[in-house]
Amino acid sequence: MKRREMNSVARSLCAYLCSRNNDIAGYWGIGMLCAASRRQGKPKMSFQIRPGQLIRIAGCELTGSTVVADKLGKFDLDSIEGRLFFFEDGRYPHGAEKYTCGVAVAVTQEGRTGMSLSHVECWPHDPKRERRRAGFAEADYSMFSRIWSRLKNGPA
Repeated sequence: MKRREMNSVARSLCAYLCSRNNDIAGYWGIGMLCAASRRQGKPKMSFQIRPGQLIRIAGCELTGSTVVADKLGKFDLDSIEGRLFFFEDGRYPHGAEKYTCGVAVAVTQEGRTGMSLSHVECWPHDPKRERRRAGFAEADYSMFSRIWSRLKNGPA
């Protein structure tokens, strides 16, 4: 594989990790990892991606990540490694702590390396401020449960 193709794979992985579609237990993955980083007092996290296996970062499993890992298998890469780092960046207008998450991914094949760096603004996961992604809800979620939840929590 050419270096620019390897850079493209690394860039795609960075975008995947930063995306709001990237979930951990139905919540935004970066927010969950930011909260874990803050809880553990470690601003840096390292991870490896292996084809066919769930992607785990700091003990958190990324929902549906086996699909991504399986697609990476066709590239026959020697290694896929990454690092997340969080640093405090003030506060949002609504009061939540503001962090910036840097994502770095490196892929190697036959002595060549492709790399990408990206960043995203985030806040640590707070269950009082966030809801689970709708697609993550259980299939037998009844109409009564939805009405009761709406009455209890107010409109969305």
